[in-house]
This record gives sequence, C-alpha cells and structure tokens, in this order.
Amino acid sequence: MHGSMDRSISFRRVADHLPGRPVVGYDRRGWGRSRSMGGPHVSLETHVDDLCAVLAELDSPSVVVGHSYGALAAMAAAAREPESTAGVVAFEPPVRWLPWWPAADPWEETVSRSSAEGGPEQAARAMLAETLGGAGRLLLARAQPADLAADGASLLAEMADPTVDVPFFDPLDFRTPTVVAAGSLSVPHHREVARRLADLLPHGQFVEIQDARHAAHVSHPQEFAHLIDRLERLDARPDGAY
Repeated sequence: MHGSMDRSISFRRVADHLPGRPVVGYDRRGWGRSRSMGGPHVSLETHVDDLCAVLAELDSPSVVVGHSYGALAAMAAAAREPESTAGVVAFEPPVRWLPWWPAADPWEETVSRSSAEGGPEQAARAMLAETLGGAGRLLLARAQPADLAADGASLLAEMADPTVDVPFFDPLDFRTPTVVAAGSLSVPHHREVARRLADLLPHGQFVEIQDARHAAHVSHPQEFAHLIDRLERLDARPDGAY
C-alpha cells in the first residue's frame, strides 16, 4: 500500500525480488488510476475500509506491506481485522499521536508554504523534492503540470484530514507480527518514531535500511523486499523474540 505522492507501480521492482509470491497492489483513492475517486471526502478511515475490503477477498491471511501513509493505513487495518492479516511491514509510518512526532512537521510546513505560494502544483513539486532528492528533480522535469496539480490536491487533502491525528490502534495491544523499518538517511523523526513504535509493539522489530531515505522501495527494492523475510523469521520465533 503506497504512500502520498505515489502509486502502486512504484513497488514493481520490489515485487521482482519476491519470486513465487502472489502480490496484490492498487492505487489508493486520489492517486494514479484511482485519482478520480479522491477528494476532501476521503479520509484515512476510507483507505482502511478499502484495504479491509481487499483483504477480505483474498483466500488466506496476508502480509500487508505499507509505505509512509500506506503503512499507517496498513497497521490500522490489521488492528481492525487481525484475522485477515498474517503480518505487517510498515516503512516509516507517520504515527502522529506518538509523543516523538514533532508538533511542526518540516515536510508539512514546506508543503503548506509552497501551496500558499503556488497552489497544489507547487505543493507537489516541493514534496517530491523533499522525498526523492535528485531523483525527484528528474521526475519533476518529466512531469506534466496538470498531473502535478492533481497530485498536489490529493496531497493537501490527506494532510488536512484531521483523522490522521486520531489513534487508530493501541501499539501495546497490537498482536500482529510487525517489522517497522526506516532508512538510515531518513529525517530524524521518521527514524525515531519507527524505532520507538517497534519497541512498543508486543511482536515488533525495527529494521534500518542502510543508505536509504524515505523512498527506500524505489532506491533499495531488494532490501525493501527482504523486510518480508525478516517478518517471517520474527513470526516463527516464540513471542516475537529476535
């Protein structure tokens, strides 16, 4: 499940490193092929509803892999429907209600300032520059202004969603085996929240992908895919010990 300013196709190289495993991905409302389904009426709970509906259609409990906003939705879905979830891989979930999340998120401040200066298109440009660095500049050079404006509108709607600040699950009572990961070069509060969250989970483990930033599924697809192997080893040990 992808994060903001993203779509499911960005996980294609990760799936290439999961031979023999069935992989299901989809574009969340407001993004990619589901862009027309977005809007201010779509909330985090909407995305959790959608994910639970997808899991209900599968033949057996599944590992749910989420990146950023998608990781938060993945954990919320696992808390709601634990019988449908074999495990969770959550890469840098923005669990804003934990005390280690800053009151003023630097990325949100950048996006808000850029939106005020140039609207949704400029907000999208600012977010891609923050998350992708040099690769973001190449993507921006090829992007169409209309597409950036549409993505920027979805980004601003997600950031304005007040339910993102509502605790959707209790980490201390989260029984699904979970690997919480972060990039070693990611912003400090993303790494800190991921590490602290893993410590709180009864069956959690923190994994750091070396030399990776927030978009590790794009820059380090093999290492990202290996997080599922770490999850399976975690699940195989008594009480999630490691």
